[in-house]
Amino acid sequence: MPQPVRSAVMAVALLLLPLLARAGVVPAGTEFQVNTYTTDYQLDPSVCKSADGSFVAVWESNAGNDGSGYGVFGQRYGSNGARLGTEFQINTYTTNKQSQPQVCCDAAGDFVVVWTSYSQDGYTDGVFGQRFASGGGFVGTEFQVNTYTPGYQEHPQVCCDAAGDFVVAWASTYQDGNYNGVFGQRFASNGAFAGTEFQVNTYTTSGQGYPAVCCDAAGDFVVAWQSFQDGSVWGVFGQRFASGGEPRGTEFQINTYTPGYQIDPALCCDKEGDFTVVWTGYSQSLYGSVFGQRFASSGAARGVEFQVNTYTTYSQVNPAICCGLNGDFVVTWQSYGQDGSSWGILARRFGHGGGASSEFQVNSYTTGVQINPAVACDAKGNFVIVWQGNGVTDDVFGQRFDVPGLVQTPALSLAGLVVSVISLLGAAAFALRRGRQKNMR
Repeated sequence: MPQPVRSAVMAVALLLLPLLARAGVVPAGTEFQVNTYTTDYQLDPSVCKSADGSFVAVWESNAGNDGSGYGVFGQRYGSNGARLGTEFQINTYTTNKQSQPQVCCDAAGDFVVVWTSYSQDGYTDGVFGQRFASGGGFVGTEFQVNTYTPGYQEHPQVCCDAAGDFVVAWASTYQDGNYNGVFGQRFASNGAFAGTEFQVNTYTTSGQGYPAVCCDAAGDFVVAWQSFQDGSVWGVFGQRFASGGEPRGTEFQINTYTPGYQIDPALCCDKEGDFTVVWTGYSQSLYGSVFGQRFASSGAARGVEFQVNTYTTYSQVNPAICCGLNGDFVVTWQSYGQDGSSWGILARRFGHGGGASSEFQVNSYTTGVQINPAVACDAKGNFVIVWQGNGVTDDVFGQRFDVPGLVQTPALSLAGLVVSVISLLGAAAFALRRGRQKNMR
């Protein structure tokens, strides 16, 4: 980003601080670039936070960084947003492509990264992982998650409980006898397999895929996925599990509105095991919108299905979510045209009782495309959002937020003001860039 534009962005961000505080959030510092290696493309970030607010971001990096196709890289940060150490490579096996990384942190800051690796398990895609200490040191060696290897095992998701035990869920082709199914594996904090690989979905007709998983403090966990099952194309389904791996109740449908497509679920659990699921719905509006449903730890729905986004022009899709310890949660998504320049990153914070802040824009630099957001909350409810931003090539960016309080009634005029100001900054950045290009000719 050119320095004059960056300075202007920072100045306007400071002017907007009081207004954003009224929306229930305050940016902690300014937008920052996560990756230091910038050749080619840095894509599909994931992020986790430990109890003290320190966090880890991971992403996939294009050919050249690990020497052979895409590789998985990471960066650690302190609670104040300062880098801890340097960018590091996560995968040790580098042949072909390692992609789709996901990360989870335990209460002490130790973390686990999982990803998809092409042909490493002797077939096509398999799921692999690596554990790390809070200081960034490797714990043990890279390990294979899936035991069934024919076909594709992909789109892994991971969650950690407070003690460091973790669960990985993924989609596997033809393993359940009928196209894609959802499978999982539990691990102890020392990396040992806890039990054997298990099937998550009980309904197996047609396809079940794109899982999401969350763990509560005690290790109980919930898996959600999309399934061609609800009588009208895709729907969102879930299954609760005890920490020992036993199913709690039966598979259940999450979305109550069923026409059209309900896809791409994301979910989070609070410390008590209450959980919230969000997804993209393609039939309740002309374009995609983000919807959600809250649940008690017992599996009972809390309230009714709700729409997350308030701006509905064009598409709002690809949601991510994190839960605070007390049941508050933050949802982020990508929205088309709202920031004045193609896709931008938006977010909204909700209290445990469902009251919401106003929708707010996350990215301050708006030129090009900002997509694929991920979000992580800490014990205080503060959070960080990372995303893939497209300027010249794709890189990973982030913004931290503090939460001074929650406004129950959205201040809709704030959203319009923020969008207008940031759109003007985007236009100024574009004009400055074009002017420099002309001067160089």
